[in-house]
Amino acid sequence: MKKLLATVLAASLAVTLCACGGGSGDKGGSTTLPKSIEVQLPASAGGGTDVAGRTLVDYINKNNDTNLTIVNNTDGGGVVAYETIRTNKNDASKILFFHSTMIIKYATGLYDQSPADSFKVAAAGLPTEKGGYVLVVPADKGITDVDGFIEAAKAGELKIGVETGGSSHIMTGIMSKALGIELKIVEAGPDTEKLTALVGGTLDCALVNANQAKQYIEAGKVNALACFSATDEGGRNSVVPDVPSFPELGYTDCVFGTYFYVLCSPDTPDELAEQIHDMYAAAAEDADTKAILESSGFGLSFAPYEDGAGIMKAQQESLVSVCDELGLKQ
Repeated sequence: MKKLLATVLAASLAVTLCACGGGSGDKGGSTTLPKSIEVQLPASAGGGTDVAGRTLVDYINKNNDTNLTIVNNTDGGGVVAYETIRTNKNDASKILFFHSTMIIKYATGLYDQSPADSFKVAAAGLPTEKGGYVLVVPADKGITDVDGFIEAAKAGELKIGVETGGSSHIMTGIMSKALGIELKIVEAGPDTEKLTALVGGTLDCALVNANQAKQYIEAGKVNALACFSATDEGGRNSVVPDVPSFPELGYTDCVFGTYFYVLCSPDTPDELAEQIHDMYAAAAEDADTKAILESSGFGLSFAPYEDGAGIMKAQQESLVSVCDELGLKQ
């Protein structure tokens, strides 16, 4: 399992050495970006993904002639947003900003189109943050560390909230296997809803992004027990630096890296897709933008345009293998 999980990051990086262009299927069209571009973002307003998307767009709109407008579209668990872009014209008038969850939905059978084969990858953002999602429990449960969590899980059924087919779903499978426990998986929606349910007493635990968890931790409403690491080298999340990582506690399989992707319809000309890449890459390197992203736990570095398609393909192959091994295919 550890070897398999490591490829989610390592294989994606290695494949860039032999990636051959940003994709295929160009069918001509304008090489000038539209003045206005709609950015479909399959996440709720105010969440970590939304903050990352809007932060990048703010910089882009201030430094380019093209104006990008975020549209939060969570219909169908994100599938409506995916299909809006996949079936769009090849003029880059609409693009998708999202992350590895899209691939997980395909790997678990919740989306029937292969992301790596059905879109033009304009940009692939690799995480610079060493830590990942945080395991939290209600403070009033009296669980303060991973050992106590394992003991409670073995003593009785604990309900863990996930967004079915999302990152928290696959990480729950990875964590349960690594810790040698069984948890009752409950559909709980995005992180904001998971945390509300935790505090309300309808969930016993959840894996959530550190940016969302921080305010609940500081308010004493939840206890943070450990965090995933982005690679098998380990590392804590800089947003909650006092929370130990699973790898440093000996659970070295608890590794998951979230990649962000900017996608266009499959027949979008490379000339347009590369211009979009360059805008996002420049935004991620801006000092002020970088500071906001890193403080939110979403530090990114966009790979060269020609490597994007290969990175997405490698991550998809890895995540499909992981989901198959964990039995998460619907």
